[in-house]
Amino acid sequence: MTTCSNSRVFRFAAASLSTATFACLTVLLTLTLSGCGDKQETSNSANRNASTPKAVDPNHKNPIAVIDTDVGTVKIELLENDAPATVDNFRKLAERGFYNGLIFHRVINGFMIQGGDPKGDGTGGQTATGQALPNEINVNSPLYRGGYQRGMVAMANKGIPQTATSQFFIMHQNYTLAPSYTIFGRVTEGIDVVDKIATAPNTGPQTMNRPVTPVKMKKVHIE
Repeated sequence: MTTCSNSRVFRFAAASLSTATFACLTVLLTLTLSGCGDKQETSNSANRNASTPKAVDPNHKNPIAVIDTDVGTVKIELLENDAPATVDNFRKLAERGFYNGLIFHRVINGFMIQGGDPKGDGTGGQTATGQALPNEINVNSPLYRGGYQRGMVAMANKGIPQTATSQFFIMHQNYTLAPSYTIFGRVTEGIDVVDKIATAPNTGPQTMNRPVTPVKMKKVHIE
């Protein structure tokens, strides 16, 4: 996500903006993976591409992903009924050790933390099978109402849902975003660890909010 050849970078004239306003604007570039498209996917286009709601098994028990980091452990409930293909992709990557040793390469206080790129700069990523992930966004689901909520876990992409690979983000605080990123999990334990990562110093929007001292995912496994 740090180069134009592999990510979509929006730049803003910050001179006349307050620090808070500039921060709100710059976070909008955060969640795209690669490509230099001219326009972000809109809510309308996300609605057109939204997946068909699936029958929910009330007795189903969701798996838990455990992310052991340098600063603590985060546990994430994987929402199989809401995003089965995305959960399966994350699980397969975790089970083969793909995420072990990777960093959270972008952190924005009040917005989110992002990781899952083997290159460590936001320009890389791969799916477990090498095939594109389907759009599993259901705009009628409570998951997508009122923006993306604190503790939700979603896939980063190139601006359209079908381009997600291995990069994901965890919401630090509630934030209004178009429903363009498949939500596949929610933090059940360790939100204080997310707070530590999100509030650590970063190098600013000019360098894609890279943390000064990146936090590493030492091990990611599925319970």
